[in-house]
Amino acid sequence: MRRFIAISALTLAALTATPAAATITLVDASTIQGANVLFNSGDQTGTGVQGHTQSGTLVDFAGMTIGGGDIIRANGGQARIEGALDTSTNNPNDTLLLQNLNFGLAGGGTFNNLEFNLFNGGGTTGTVSFILTDNEGQTFNFDNLALKNGENFFGFLGIDGETIANVAFTTTNGIADVRQIRLDEVGVVPEPATWAMMLAGFGLAAAMFRRRGTGALGHAALPRTQAD
Repeated sequence: MRRFIAISALTLAALTATPAAATITLVDASTIQGANVLFNSGDQTGTGVQGHTQSGTLVDFAGMTIGGGDIIRANGGQARIEGALDTSTNNPNDTLLLQNLNFGLAGGGTFNNLEFNLFNGGGTTGTVSFILTDNEGQTFNFDNLALKNGENFFGFLGIDGETIANVAFTTTNGIADVRQIRLDEVGVVPEPATWAMMLAGFGLAAAMFRRRGTGALGHAALPRTQAD
């Protein structure tokens, strides 16, 4: 039994340990070839909107706009995340600039890599800062990256087993929209506590089987010896 517990402890350590070199890094977006994140036909508007990968995994988005609060919009026809409609202009299609956005897989899944395009319209420039959270809750910061007018592609990659659970960014001057989102999902990863409970269950089962085996032998009838 002690040997089983020792093996279980070593197994738990191996399963939950993150390699020393594991990290999330900023990469050239052209190296990422993940699945497109799409939105249902039509528009979604609210404090949160939801897209889906081509395999059906749901992706949750929430954010803030400049001058418009936390109402954002998913443009289904063009697979974009935008700010809410700007009712202060004469153009009915104008939207408020997105100041920040955060997103992750619904249900707690993670992904290996990610790319997206922060599109700047109307000649806006500025900077963007990212906070990426990994599968164990550790955060990785990428601060004050330049934004030019037009397309701004960014790519992130998990290395040596690191996976991405959540992405958040904030901009200095806002952006028109986020588009061309692609990612490679991993799925739900059991927490260390879950692994511990599983291994404890295995240990309990092994102990019960051992006790049953010992009890059966203890109550077995001993063979009689013949008298000389």
